[in-house]
Amino acid sequence: MNSLVLRKIAFARDLTEKYAVAPGSRRLSPQQKPARLRRKGPVLWTALALLVLTADFLVAYLAWLAVDFVMG
Repeated sequence: MNSLVLRKIAFARDLTEKYAVAPGSRRLSPQQKPARLRRKGPVLWTALALLVLTADFLVAYLAWLAVDFVMG
């Protein structure tokens, strides 16, 4: 084999050992727990919808003014 190929294989083995995945049966420490999405209440969803609608109306109004300025 080519020496470059052998070096790449050795490098891959080193990386595999360094970043080995932990077995699934081991308990995770508090820092390693996967992030879970918390359920958001309907109040937060309503606030987000109102924010999006307000931004939409603002952009529409600015577009209306821009067209009026160009045409007028």
